[in-house]
Amino acid sequence: MRAPAPGVPPTGPGALRTHLAVLWASARIQAVLTLHSPAVVILAGVQPAALLLITLPRDPGDRDTATRVLVSVLVTCLWGGLVWMAGGIVRRDLVQGTMTRSVVGVRDPQLVLVGKCAGAVLFTCGALAVVGTAVPLLFGLRLRLPPPLLLLVGLVMTVVSAVAMGMLLSCVFVLTRHGVHLGNALLYPVYILGGTILPGGSIPPGLRWIAWLVPLRWAKEYMVDVSFGRPAGASLAAMAVLAALHFLAGAVLFGKVVDRARRRGTLEFT
Repeated sequence: MRAPAPGVPPTGPGALRTHLAVLWASARIQAVLTLHSPAVVILAGVQPAALLLITLPRDPGDRDTATRVLVSVLVTCLWGGLVWMAGGIVRRDLVQGTMTRSVVGVRDPQLVLVGKCAGAVLFTCGALAVVGTAVPLLFGLRLRLPPPLLLLVGLVMTVVSAVAMGMLLSCVFVLTRHGVHLGNALLYPVYILGGTILPGGSIPPGLRWIAWLVPLRWAKEYMVDVSFGRPAGASLAAMAVLAALHFLAGAVLFGKVVDRARRRGTLEFT
């Protein structure tokens, strides 16, 4: 097969390999950047550890409560990681000057963004998994674990949902000069009303619809249900639908970012 001409994206069977290579390279670079970010120590290390130390039961036999608390805390801290890690990718690329090269390069800049979001999410999830394993072991707690296949499905869908949310947040934050303030404004309302760490019954009835729009709420519901042997198909379907909608919305908004840059000849916030 002849190699594609310089500057021409590959087509045919080689296109999939190229896309996967772009995703892998982007994810790896972002994971390295995330590793050196001070925020990851707080959001994926100190914060979940502190919450678990405060909220986990001390009775080793209370497996039900320990399982619910662990899942709730880890999912909630993943949201914080999304806001500060994945949500700031495009803004950081603009500040560092790498966004321009992505926009004018041969590779689809949207594919690069998805890869970077995946790198940030996977690194954050890995750090949360370490903390979520270490703290219960420290207390000698036993947890209810779902069947391996159902656990794998839940983890994959949680990562996909988080990547979709990270892509959407990253584009929303860059379309306004007040992206940092918007991130601060979104962080704690989702903690309180998103249905991740607080039981749904404790949320005022008129505000419970907010939790329906948060994929991580459904990730928590799925993980808890499969851990207790309950049907979880509805939660899985909700995650899939919301992830697709967030990917679509993120793609539309990212297209607006690129179109604005090409029309104005600048990526500045003007």
